[in-house]
Formats: sequence, structure tokens, C-alpha cells
Amino acid sequence: MSRFQPRIAFLLQRSQADASASSWASLSAVTTEIVARLREVYDARVDLLTPDEQPLELGHLRAEHDLYVLKAKTPLTLAVASAAAATGATVINTCEASSLTRDKLATTAVLAANGVPLPPSWATGRPALLRDLLNGRPLWLKPQRGSQGHGVQRLMSAAEMDAAECSAHDVYGLPVPVFAQQDVPSGGRDLKVFVVGERMWAITRPFPARTLEDKLGAPCRVPPLIREAAVACGRALGLELYGVDFLVAGDEFFAVDVNALPGYKGVPEAPAAIADYVYERASR
Repeated sequence: MSRFQPRIAFLLQRSQADASASSWASLSAVTTEIVARLREVYDARVDLLTPDEQPLELGHLRAEHDLYVLKAKTPLTLAVASAAAATGATVINTCEASSLTRDKLATTAVLAANGVPLPPSWATGRPALLRDLLNGRPLWLKPQRGSQGHGVQRLMSAAEMDAAECSAHDVYGLPVPVFAQQDVPSGGRDLKVFVVGERMWAITRPFPARTLEDKLGAPCRVPPLIREAAVACGRALGLELYGVDFLVAGDEFFAVDVNALPGYKGVPEAPAAIADYVYERASR
């Protein structure tokens, strides 16, 4: 009996570092390994799609693959994935889970409601209202839909708050919400937990990570309570492939970020595990 040959699409975004590069040239090393294993080991038909780089005829927007891997989360890739899901395709992570996880305000509220340990967190449309929250302890200001540390600011005083670039408006002139978290002890290091289905790995690395060595971090064990918290994050947000960043100080720990389908840097086993998981999901 011949093996099932699923047709799998990766929804990608062209690398902003090289706008002239093709989707092939801008693939990360991890994604390259995943695609190669799917093709070579499972004989899967894999297409690399960059919806933002072509005009799409909306009347013909429907599922043409058995499974879509939602790597990019631009409005257009989310729309393509939503259309595919509506016509019966499997999408991982789902559009709903990916969209929710992109919103730090909503994610924080959902995780708090599910008992995940978090730093004290606030949201406001008026940054000046955060001044009284400093109270001798720094605040971290983060863009509502930021990623990879872009736009994160650590503020120590009311003067820094007043000078911070945290006032912005959307296309309708409405204030963009400001998301703030209280500084918690960490020793200057993140514990990054990566999950593929039931499998889990962790690395510890400095924050901010400035060099490739920093980004790869050092492998470490996942303490049982942090494992439980990471599983709770995935369950609450509906994620299958994801990462959770924790800050740890003694017996205390706090989840400070969740990412749908992160880069899995520093986890050599991840590409094969993701490819195996994707094939299994496409074969159901």
C-alpha cells in the first residue's frame, strides 16, 4: 500500500531584511529543515506561499491543500488561512489561536483567567495614567501586537514615562492601547519553553539576546510547575506549536510572552519533531 502524500502549504512572509529575496531565499534554517524532512522522509508535496506578494482573486480563495502551516500572521495570511479552514482544510496553529496570541492584552487576560502566573499587568488608552503605577518598581511597556522584543521599553521614573514613545493612534485616529507589566525578578535571563504537541524543550538565555550565541541559549530542564504552566498556556490559547517565555527567580516564575510557531532557536530536535507532527496532523 502506498503512503499517503499530503499536500501541505506554509504561509510565509517575505523577509523584511531582504525585500528582493524569494520566499526560498528568506526561509529560516528551521523551516528549511522542516520542509526538507516532509519531502524526503514523508514524500509530502509542500508549497511555500507568500500571499502578500501576489494579487489574490477572492472568488477563488479556497482550500487547495490538506494542511496549512500558519507561520506568518499578517492580515492577508490570516485571511487566506481562514478561507482555507472554512472550506475544510486543517490549519496549525488555527487562525483564531494565532490572532489571539498576537494580541498581548487579550492573551494576558485569558492566561490570568486560567491561573497562569503573570506579572501584574495593565492596559490603557492614556499612557499618562501609568505614571502612578511606577511606585518605585520599573514598568515594561510593550506594543500590543509586538514581537521579537521590538518596541519594548523599560521605564524607571515618571520622567521616563513622560518622555517615552508610547502614544500612537490607529488609522481612525483612535488611541492605540498601551500594555504594561510590572518588573519582576529574573537575574537578566529568560527561560524559553518550546512545545510541539506533547513534546517540550527549554533553553535559558540572556535578555536582550544580542548575539547568535545569546539567541541559541543553553539547554536546560523544564521544572514540573513550569511545564504545567506552559501546557496551560497552550490549552487556554488553543495552540499546538508554540513557545512561552518565563522569568524565574527562586521558587517564583512568571509567564511574560507566548508565541505561536516561534523560531525554536537552540532546539536541534525541533525541526524533525515539527515535521513529524505536521505530517501526522495532515494524515488524520
